[in-house]
Amino acid sequence: MKTTAMGVILELTETQQAYLDNLMARYCAAVRWSFKRLLEGKGIRDIRQGVQVKFNLNSRQANDAVYDAQSTIKSQYELVKLHYANALAKVEFTQKRITKAKSSKKKANLQKRLEKEQRKLADWQKHLEAKTFPTIVFGGKRLFLERCKGNITREEWQEARSNRYLSRGDKTKGGNLNTRLYEVDGQIYLDIAAEPTGTGRYKRITVPVYLAHKPSKKTGKINGRNYRQMVLDYLKTGSSYQVEIIRKDGRYYIHVTIEEDMPDPYHAHGAVGVDTNPDGLGIALTDCLGQYRGSQWLGQGEWTYAKSNRRNNLIGEKAKKVVALAKETGGALAVEDLKFKHDKSVTAKFNRMSHGFVWSKFLAYIDRCAAREGVPVIKVKPAFTSVIGILKYQHQYGLSNHQAAALVIARRGLGFDYERVPKRLVDRFIKAKEGFRKLNNWQQWSAVKKAILKQLKKKGVNSLVSWQVHRKELLGAG
Repeated sequence: MKTTAMGVILELTETQQAYLDNLMARYCAAVRWSFKRLLEGKGIRDIRQGVQVKFNLNSRQANDAVYDAQSTIKSQYELVKLHYANALAKVEFTQKRITKAKSSKKKANLQKRLEKEQRKLADWQKHLEAKTFPTIVFGGKRLFLERCKGNITREEWQEARSNRYLSRGDKTKGGNLNTRLYEVDGQIYLDIAAEPTGTGRYKRITVPVYLAHKPSKKTGKINGRNYRQMVLDYLKTGSSYQVEIIRKDGRYYIHVTIEEDMPDPYHAHGAVGVDTNPDGLGIALTDCLGQYRGSQWLGQGEWTYAKSNRRNNLIGEKAKKVVALAKETGGALAVEDLKFKHDKSVTAKFNRMSHGFVWSKFLAYIDRCAAREGVPVIKVKPAFTSVIGILKYQHQYGLSNHQAAALVIARRGLGFDYERVPKRLVDRFIKAKEGFRKLNNWQQWSAVKKAILKQLKKKGVNSLVSWQVHRKELLGAG
């Protein structure tokens, strides 16, 4: 697993800064030039040789620039496929809504939306068939438009287009030949290859750097993971590492990417189900037979309004806590396999609301934390987890709706995919019982949900969340 440690260059002389700025400008220009030549169909070897001569870069720097351009092109082709698939799904979704719509006004509005989505689909289809992609602006489209309007200077625009330098590693050359990291008397230094000497070697500039770590002011111990020490230990192995230098607001930041060794996952006994919500996590523990063994609610209301850095930190802390719980109980982590696709036509209000949701980032943190601790992670289909939890387990174990959903997720992670609908619900809400028995399990739960919601709507309730309030009345219980 790749891990990136972040840091900053502490001191630069005027000569060093001038050279580094010039190197960044040449490297970024080489990436743009390589990008154009690749689109023209030129050969990789010819492009690399051209980069060396045109931008005065050594062979490794030229290879890195061409690799950078290749990665950009590859990612753009993948984005075209993704956007096309999402646009097609949106069109199909809106067409289904039109067939179900009863109001002529609603149909007219949906038809306008459909026409707009079909135009977007046609644009992506053209790119897909022609094997092209939309125009890329190195430096950012927003800044390009600002430059066109005269709102930023030419120098500011050039700054945005020449502010990075990437150097890939090579294990056969001691880790990274062009940008070496090493430690002397507790201080870390970055050694950068500069101008050639004419003897096959290069003059080098050496600058002190700081790699981020968080020592406690009270205890002196490191809070969280000691990325600085991780990098130093990794350097001793002689393995390859990547260094990226980024200039921002007059400072020079470095990103050091290393390959982190992961332990083999242990053999799990039971599961810990996690139901992710915008304001916290529902947790449920089960044994190896899927029997309920405990639950808790890890609330975190600050997720919904905190700034991005603060929210990321809170998500990371909760992910570590959940992984530690799974490791302590010897269970696997069962989470929902959520697909974060923009494949449905939704309102702007929903987009604003869902933008700050933490599902994607939390699941990514879970994957990384669990891999480091050797905790197995099982991803399950999310369909009807909340419905089954509320209607089957919430009352039985006295759980909240999120904890009940987590119990279903944990059971599903252990292979208990079939959740029998309680006989009491079938007898009370299903009339055509013969046809009901022929349905698959999820169709059965869907039929029960619709029948119960129909009864709840008569009481002015539009959600199953209030099922426990009206449960006895709807079931005819005492």
